[in-house]
Amino acid sequence: MSATKVVIVEDEPLFRQMLRAQLSADPELEVIGEAENGEAAVELARTLKPEVMLMDIELGEGMTGIEAGYAIKSERPATGIVLLSNHKAKQFIVSSGGWSYLIKRNVRDIDTVLRAVKGAAWGLLVIDPTLTDALRPRQGGALSRLEPGQLKVLELLAQGYSNQAIGRELVMEPTDVQRNLAHVYSKLDIDMRGEVDPRVAAVRTYLEQTSGL
Repeated sequence: MSATKVVIVEDEPLFRQMLRAQLSADPELEVIGEAENGEAAVELARTLKPEVMLMDIELGEGMTGIEAGYAIKSERPATGIVLLSNHKAKQFIVSSGGWSYLIKRNVRDIDTVLRAVKGAAWGLLVIDPTLTDALRPRQGGALSRLEPGQLKVLELLAQGYSNQAIGRELVMEPTDVQRNLAHVYSKLDIDMRGEVDPRVAAVRTYLEQTSGL
């Protein structure tokens, strides 16, 4: 299997170098380009055709990371987008187009960054763990239908954990993880045959049905 191709978009050179070092240490990832502004990011996406763009939202003058993301997705819809932000606020997650979202100060947690980048390559939506930890289900909302164990599985799903990783984290057999996910999809009325991956649809519902940021 070939490595997932990634472009890093960050206006701070030292931070950009740190991200490159983190990603390059994983044999499943290949950093094929870097940009320091949104306009250059759009051009690199057009010419290099990466599978994932890891982008800061705030890029100085010119396009923001969100604006660049929309431009890239309009030309290459399958490109995964992982946004980096200093803002721990839900409105930024919602306005980001349903893309993966990480808090910049937490990127030293390499496992979180790798989950987000690899998940984005598969079309998944991954949210920073510090954000999901702060979210609480709205009273009387769809999430109230879930049992505590099912809600925890959904929280880990939102953080980009695979079924196997969820099982390890919760000391749960793979079949039990799958069973819990099936209950989550059913209770949240997720369309298993829809155009949107059920994992993505479940995380979107999770964001819509929580508060706390």
